[in-house]
Amino acid sequence: MSKLPLLLKILTIFLCCWTISPVQAADEDIKTLLKALSQQVTQLQSQVERSNTRIEQLEQELQNYRAEQVAASKSPLGNTAHAMEASAAPVLASSGTVNDKTKEKPAVTIGDVKGTFKIPGSDTSVGLGGFVKMDTLFNSVSAGRDRLGDQQLAMAQIPVGAAGERGQIAFHSKESRLWFKSFTPNTWGDINTYIELDFFGDPATYTYTPRLRHAYGSVGHFLAGQTWTTYLNVAALPDTLDVGGSAGAVSSLRQSLVRWSEPFTWLDTPMEWQVALEAPRSRLWVDSALEASLSKSANPNLDAGYYTTPNADRYPDMMARLNLNPNWGNVSLAAVGRQLRYTNGSTGYRQAEWGGGVNMAGRISTFGLDNIRFMAHYGKGDARYASTNNTFADAALDQHGVIELVEAYGGMLSYQHWWDKQWRSNVTYGFAQADYPTYANTVLTHQVQSVHANLLWSPVSQAMLGVEYTYATRELIDGRDGALQRVQFSAKYSF
Repeated sequence: MSKLPLLLKILTIFLCCWTISPVQAADEDIKTLLKALSQQVTQLQSQVERSNTRIEQLEQELQNYRAEQVAASKSPLGNTAHAMEASAAPVLASSGTVNDKTKEKPAVTIGDVKGTFKIPGSDTSVGLGGFVKMDTLFNSVSAGRDRLGDQQLAMAQIPVGAAGERGQIAFHSKESRLWFKSFTPNTWGDINTYIELDFFGDPATYTYTPRLRHAYGSVGHFLAGQTWTTYLNVAALPDTLDVGGSAGAVSSLRQSLVRWSEPFTWLDTPMEWQVALEAPRSRLWVDSALEASLSKSANPNLDAGYYTTPNADRYPDMMARLNLNPNWGNVSLAAVGRQLRYTNGSTGYRQAEWGGGVNMAGRISTFGLDNIRFMAHYGKGDARYASTNNTFADAALDQHGVIELVEAYGGMLSYQHWWDKQWRSNVTYGFAQADYPTYANTVLTHQVQSVHANLLWSPVSQAMLGVEYTYATRELIDGRDGALQRVQFSAKYSF
C-alpha cells in the first residue's frame, strides 16, 4: 500500500511532462520560422537598396546622355566629333551598352485641338486635312477657251452676243484643297498658323497648278498674312456648290493684311471689333487717249481687258468691322476706306481720289437648323470688293485725266433648309450694279444677277453629293445682255 502513492506520483509527473512537451516543441518551430522570415526581409531590404542605387545611376546616365544630345544639336557643324559622340548610345558603367529597345522615345500624343497631334518633345499641336471635290458642269454657253468662267461663276465672263460655244461640258477637281495648321500655347496668347492650297492657279480647264488661298499666323488677337478680307463676313456666304458664289455677295477676296481683333460683351451679347490694313489694288478704266489700252474696244467679252492696274498705290486699304454674335446668329457691319491712284509712267501724270464703302451681312437662325444669310453693300470707289472678280472698275479717268469714282451697290439673300440631318437645300439670289460716268465705254458691265438652287446630301460627315442649278445674267451699259444656265454635279470627300 505504501508503494501506490509513489506510483501515482510518478504517473502524475509523467503525464505532466507528456502534456508540456508538445507546447514547447511548437514554440521552437515558431521561433525557427520567425528567424527564417527575418533573414528573408533582411535580404529583400538589401536588394531594394541595390535597386534604388542602380535606378539613380541609370537616371543620372540618361540625364547626361540627353544633355550631350542638346549640346550636340547646338554645336557648330564643324564639331563633328562631338556630334558623333552625342549621337552614340550611352554606355552604362555596370551593364555595358544599353539595348536599343530600352532607349526612351517620345510618344506622339493627341493635340490640344481636335484633329491634331503634338510634335514629340514640344507643346505644338499640328493638323493636316482638306478635301477632294470633283465637279461636273453643264453650261448653256461657254466663257471661251481655257477661261475660269467655265469652271466657276465669273460674272464678267458671261458671253454677250454670239460669242461662246453652246452646250458645253466641263469636268475638273480644282477646288480640292489641302491645309496645314498648328497651335502653340504661349503666355502672349496661342500662336497659330494656317496654310491652305487649291488648284485654281491656272485658268486652263485641265491644268492643275497649286494656288495659295490662305497663309497666315496669329498670336493672341493679332493676325498677319493672307486670308479673307475683313470687309467680308465669311459666315454669311451662301452654301453653294459653285465656288464662284453669288453675283450680289461681297467678293470672296483673300489678300495680305494685318488685323487686330478684340472680343467684348455688351448687354450680355458677345461682340467683337476688328481693324485691319490690307493690300491695296486700284482697278481703273482709263480712256485710251490718256494711254494706249483696250479700254474703248467694241468687244463686249474682254473681262478685265478694259481695266488698268497702275500698281502705284501709296496707302493700304483701311478696314473696320463690328461683329455681333448672339445665340440666334451673327450680324456684322464693315467699312472700308481706300485711295485710288493712277500714274502714267511715260508722261509722269498722276491722279488720286479717296473712296470707300459699307457692308452689312449676317446669318440668322430660323427654324431648327434652317437659316437666312444676307449681304447688302454700297460704296464709291470700292467696286473691287463687289460681286465676282473683275466685274466692275473702281474709278474712271476721262481723256483729260480727270478721275471719277464708280458708284457700286448690291445685295444677296439666301435661305438654307434642312430636310433632315443628311439632306439640305439652298436658294440664293444676288444682284449688283455699277454706275459709270457717261464717257465710259458702253460695253462695260453695268448690272449682274444670279440665282442658285441646290440639293445636297451628306450621308456621313466626311462626304457630300449634290446637284445645283444656276441662272446668271450680265447686262452692259448699252443695254445688251448675256445669260448663263448651268447644272452642276459635285462629289466631295473630306479628310
